[in-house]
Amino acid sequence: MTEQPLSQAPTPGSDAPAEESLIWEGCPKWQADFNKLSLTVLIAIGAIVWIILFMVKWPAGGTIGSIFKIYIPLALLVFAAGWFAWIRVSRRNQRFKITNLNLEYESGVFNKTIQNLEMWRIKDIVFHQTLGERMLGVTRVELITTDPTTPIIILEGLPPGRRVFDDIKQAFLLAKQRRNIIGYVD
Repeated sequence: MTEQPLSQAPTPGSDAPAEESLIWEGCPKWQADFNKLSLTVLIAIGAIVWIILFMVKWPAGGTIGSIFKIYIPLALLVFAAGWFAWIRVSRRNQRFKITNLNLEYESGVFNKTIQNLEMWRIKDIVFHQTLGERMLGVTRVELITTDPTTPIIILEGLPPGRRVFDDIKQAFLLAKQRRNIIGYVD
């Protein structure tokens, strides 16, 4: 954790610029999409079982039978493969850069969107980790902000444990102290 001792903490209202230090940067882990990826695999397995059952067990029975036997399960297989690929590509195109001064969130496959949030705009921070996320080694952090365009930001797929959460909490508390808005009330 990157804690500053109180002797080095900026005095409220000081004009001294703060040095930017990196808390975490990278793509969310693939385990954050485990439920969606599992569903696509189940759809593909169901389509394969459908093809095997209709091809082996029941012989061809006209036009309706061939459509039912081949085209629908093939469409399900193509859908599952496309959905699987889309989940992976869209997650790989997300990037977080979290520093002690701001959070930069980049997303988009075809069009890129980069959002920037100053740490002093964070009102509250919530740490989420379900049992499944703990077993897969991922963390979810929810930021409640005063920013009108993005009042809630959910950071999924962060590294396991509380390190990133604690560092973000420390950074936004220092940023508020630096801006002298500790007692700010909406």
